[in-house]
Amino acid sequence: MPSMHRRWPLLLWTFVAISSCRGGCQRGTGAADPALTVQGRLALFPASARIVVGVDVAQLRASPAAAKVQALAIESQADQKALAEFQRRTGFDPIKQLTSLTVAFPEDAQGSGDFGLLLRADRFDEARLVSYARDELLKTGDDLIATKRGRLMLWSSKRDPALAGFFIDEHTFALGAGGWAARMADLVNKTNPSDSAATNLELVRLVDRAAGTHAIWGAAVVPAGTRRSLAAQPGLAEAATIDTMSAAIDFGKGMEAVLIADVATPDAARSLATKVAQSLRDAKRNPQVLMLGLGPYLGGVSARAVDRTFEVRATLGPEAVEDLVTRLAAMVSLARAGTVPGFAPPPAP
Repeated sequence: MPSMHRRWPLLLWTFVAISSCRGGCQRGTGAADPALTVQGRLALFPASARIVVGVDVAQLRASPAAAKVQALAIESQADQKALAEFQRRTGFDPIKQLTSLTVAFPEDAQGSGDFGLLLRADRFDEARLVSYARDELLKTGDDLIATKRGRLMLWSSKRDPALAGFFIDEHTFALGAGGWAARMADLVNKTNPSDSAATNLELVRLVDRAAGTHAIWGAAVVPAGTRRSLAAQPGLAEAATIDTMSAAIDFGKGMEAVLIADVATPDAARSLATKVAQSLRDAKRNPQVLMLGLGPYLGGVSARAVDRTFEVRATLGPEAVEDLVTRLAAMVSLARAGTVPGFAPPPAP
């Protein structure tokens, strides 16, 4: 989407913050954050949400790989200068102050471009952040416009009014694309509570299973269109029976990941587990995979079927995670130079 090029700074700061939070990420009250409950995670997203992904920054901050990933995001001197200027002008340090991120998408997100994002932090200074956003937009000939919605003020750029954000309180910022910003604001204002994703019991169950205390998690009700597309492709009949999926990733000294899919029948679950096992065996003997040094990653992957549930689990030790971060660093360096094999160079500013 062309508009994503204008939106990348938000994604960059978000990535920097969630990848490393070395202390100071929680407000220190000891009380559970209501935004991290299942109902809290879903309450402010529209009922049309079908995919939800969350990151608990506090779970990531102790990871040995966190500081290295942060360094990738702000590797260059220009990045460090830009981050320091952002912190000075807004009073917000995304690396230390962001506590959680939750993003949701509807079934037709690819076509509509709709999504919703909730950021939780120690504190947002709305006035300074709005002033910073306006100044940056004015430099490009754009401007920041305000639209009143109940007790809330929705902020958007003049050129891209479909993307709007608003501050719910000093700890919570919401961003919505398409019609989602207004719908999320209405949920905050309680003018249309029946439009909340928290009324979708299937999605609530999935998020409950996926989130738990995991660092990174995701849950999805597989769209009917996706299942039809899979059914039309040879050899993917079992995959086309997947109704829901959830996934979680945790970081300690290494990494643990799990993907759980609910399918139509026990036979379909067993068939998917068998196919994954066969694919892993073939990959371990593949010369290209061996040349790329990916064998150690595959050794920790397993699949199994339990009734109508299909599970894939992956475990990486500290050495494998270290190697993965090193490879990521190389990819980031190539991307900044516009020379990543198989990818087009970045667009000119």
